[in-house]
Amino acid sequence: MLRLCLTVSVLFGRQIAGKEEYQKLNDFCGDYGCPQNIEVIQFNNYEEIEHLAIQGIETEVTGTDIKSALATGLDKLKNYSWFSNAADTIVPVCAPWGLQGYLVNGTIQQKFGVFVLLVPELTSPPEPTDQTVKIRMLDPGWLYVRAFDTKVDDHQYEERVIEFFNDLEKDKQSFDRSTFYIAYYKTDLTEMFFKNIEH
Repeated sequence: MLRLCLTVSVLFGRQIAGKEEYQKLNDFCGDYGCPQNIEVIQFNNYEEIEHLAIQGIETEVTGTDIKSALATGLDKLKNYSWFSNAADTIVPVCAPWGLQGYLVNGTIQQKFGVFVLLVPELTSPPEPTDQTVKIRMLDPGWLYVRAFDTKVDDHQYEERVIEFFNDLEKDKQSFDRSTFYIAYYKTDLTEMFFKNIEH
């Protein structure tokens, strides 16, 4: 879904993904069939990308931190992928997996949507048997994306979300200020993004 080619830069002492990390992600996605983007526009320390329609599965998790929300949600989504569906079959998924979070007055709320993408070749996925798991389609559109290649804890995720939010505001970008996304490709390749609402 989100391929990146960010230049090496430093944001508050942390390295942002550069050409080497782009190659890692490019190789990873080439091997595992991540969805492709259409166009990439480079900014100082983030990108704006245009993506195709993307299909995935999602579940809501409330009252927990990012790490716990991700673990709880991924367990439910793994069950769907492994026979807990109307066809009682294995449903193939692909990277990235991640979560959707919500901001109110600059504070991350304790409610998350955890997601996993379905392989692009799957056009008619079976319905989930768990009513809390939903099949979702992300319409084609534009995203502002920032990538990093280091493991971080919940506090650092919150800092990075707010930093990215502030950078987009400083650059007078038109974006959804209430919702952010974190996408994981591997434990050390992660992207954070906000939806562009201008396109």
